[in-house]
Amino acid sequence: MAKIELTDKQFQDLLQLLYMGEWVLQAYEPAPNANDVDALEQNLYESAYRQGNDDIEFDKKLGGYVPCEEFEEDCDAIIEKYDEHTFWEELIIRMANRDLAAMGADQLPPREFEKKQNELIKKYEKEFAVNGINNLILKK
Repeated sequence: MAKIELTDKQFQDLLQLLYMGEWVLQAYEPAPNANDVDALEQNLYESAYRQGNDDIEFDKKLGGYVPCEEFEEDCDAIIEKYDEHTFWEELIIRMANRDLAAMGADQLPPREFEKKQNELIKKYEKEFAVNGINNLILKK
């Protein structure tokens, strides 16, 4: 069994990472190792609770340790910020790559392809920074 020593701040950071990592791992479907993850989560949450960490509480209905509402809200705010950034980044890159494919740019030398890709990315970044999705239209 591995043992590590952490400062209170490091342990708090670990709890945040645990919460956010578990959310990413199981947000849309149970992970193949869900039972192991849940056991690890309970182990760390119980340890935090027993050390007097106010961010963790025991939920009698669930029969286990859970983060308090404020802790969840703080972590969820970080996740939401990440999701917002990722949404725009993915949309821009996918649209730029779609346009490149329509131009036949996959036949270009790598440096020229990258140059055109960066131009399109900058174009879409500027457009979405100014207008959000207001000018985004789907055609059939």
